[in-house]
Formats: sequence, structure tokens, C-alpha cells
Amino acid sequence: MAPIRFSTARDAEEWDALVALSPGATGFHDWSWLQLQADVFGWRFEPLVVSDGDEPVGVFPVLLRSGWTRRPAEPPFPFVGPLVPPALLTSTLRAFRRWQVGHAVPVARFDLGPAVVAAAGVDLARAGVEQTADRTYVVDLVGASPEQIVASMKKGARYSLRAAGRNAVEVRPALPGELTALLPQVLGESYRSRGVPSPYPEEIGARVERWAAGRDDVLVTTAVVAGEPAGVIVALASHPVVTGWAGGTLRAHRAANPSTALFHDLLVWSLRRGHTAVDLVGHVDDGIARFKTSLGATERPFVNVVSSPLPRVVRTAAASVRVGGAG
Repeated sequence: MAPIRFSTARDAEEWDALVALSPGATGFHDWSWLQLQADVFGWRFEPLVVSDGDEPVGVFPVLLRSGWTRRPAEPPFPFVGPLVPPALLTSTLRAFRRWQVGHAVPVARFDLGPAVVAAAGVDLARAGVEQTADRTYVVDLVGASPEQIVASMKKGARYSLRAAGRNAVEVRPALPGELTALLPQVLGESYRSRGVPSPYPEEIGARVERWAAGRDDVLVTTAVVAGEPAGVIVALASHPVVTGWAGGTLRAHRAANPSTALFHDLLVWSLRRGHTAVDLVGHVDDGIARFKTSLGATERPFVNVVSSPLPRVVRTAAASVRVGGAG
């Protein structure tokens, strides 16, 4: 077997071409998305190309915090991790630990998305990494029709969709400035409801709006209630499975059921474009999971991974020192 090698991608074209070859590709793997988020958060994006011998076979995105310690970034969105042929996943993860040694990255965190986990079927312990199970929710669109999308929803979601119609909720492409204003509010309310601040900066709406402008592979829609913008959704559609990154409505308008209308519009839009599924991205909490399953989504597993060449006892001791010295 040829050795696994890592090199730095020359440019976005090389990177995105390799990403597109993988059935596990998501919008979160695309060069422009990773670069956008690295710029927003001040991370360093290491675009590693994975080669089997001399043949490029996949990618391994690495996000690091700024500073001299080369600590891993912790993106507030999942699935960012290696995309390689399933037979090469274990050897890639082993080789990556060697890369960590050579590049002074003692700990790395990344994910293996649902399609990667389903295709690989490997015991990650053999790769020398630690894993934690996670889950997301996916609506299958293969062979579906707009009518079947509604029929596949649970009774409560169908009622909410009809109620949105009675309340004259309109879902339309976002107008200039709407994402800039609404997205930070929607994210802020969502995170505060779980007792934590939003990890995204206030300018996230403006940054994403500028990034999405003119693109045909990003959906940005607004829900309007009584003439007032009430919610927004952003979905990344550069691959067969659409990635529903962020979406929701302001609490002041939720009685009109605009959230169900927003997500129904996303599903129909994705179907008409020929996509095979929509990933509604993550579990978050039981209430949001129930909402996603009410739309016809099924639960799919994915994996959070910690990779380190250090023995576990050393990592634990180092973490204790950092925690003890914090503040």
C-alpha cells in the first residue's frame, strides 16, 4: 500500500474538485465557506490535500485558532473533517497524527459526517483517535414530489403549514439587508433560549449576505408576516445533499407558524433543483429534534473525533493546567 501523504491545496479549484468527488461532501467542506468562516472568526484554514502515494484522493480541512499554540478551532457547525475513499480512512487518520507531530498541532478536533460514517464502517479506535457519537436529521428527496413532501410530514407540521397559509405567511428571496439584520437576531434568540450566548459575531449576517450575493448554490429566503420580515434561512446547495446551515424565526412572530413555511420552502426548492436530500444539520436539543422529525426527517449518526499523538494522560494533564490557569 502506498503511503498517505499530505500537501497544501494550490487553490479553491483544486480543493473543490476533490471535495465534489466524495459522497460525504457538504457545503461546510467548500473552500469559500471555510475561508469565509476562518475570516469571520480569525481562524487559520489549513487546506490539506490527501494523496495515496502520488495520487490526490481527497481533502482534510484543518481549522486552527490564531496564536502561537496552534490550538484547534471549534466551529459552531458540524461535519468539517476528512473526505477520502472509505478504504483509506483509517490510514489517513493514522497519517494525520504523524502530520500533527511534524506541525506542532498536539490536539485536533473534526467530524466525520453521516455519509462518511455510513460508507466507512470502520472501528476508529484502530486509527488511534477518540470518538463521540452525534446525530443529525435528513429529509430524503429521492423519488419525492411536492405533494409527498407534505404527506411525509407529521400531523402537527401539516397543521402548522396550513396555519401559516391562513396567516398569510409569505416566503420569498431575502431582500438586500434582511439577512444582515435578521440572522444575528435569530441566532441570538436561539442560543439564549438554551442558556448560552451565540458563538457568532454580530456581523455574521452581513458577512454571509456579501458572500452569498450572486451565488446560485446558496438559498437565502425570508419569511414575512403581516408585511414584516419575521425569519430567515440559509442553505448551502453546492452538492447533492443540501446543507441547511441556519434558519428560524423571531419569537415575536412564531404564533403565525413561519418556521414551518420556511423549511417547507427549502425542501421544495431543493427537490425542484434535483437534490437527493436535505440535511437539517444537527440535534441541538430535543425540541428542535422533534421539529425536524415533524418535517419528515430521519435521524442519521455522525461522529465527533479528537486526534492527538500525545498519550491520553498527557492530554488530560495539559487540559487541567489550562483550566486551572484560566481566568
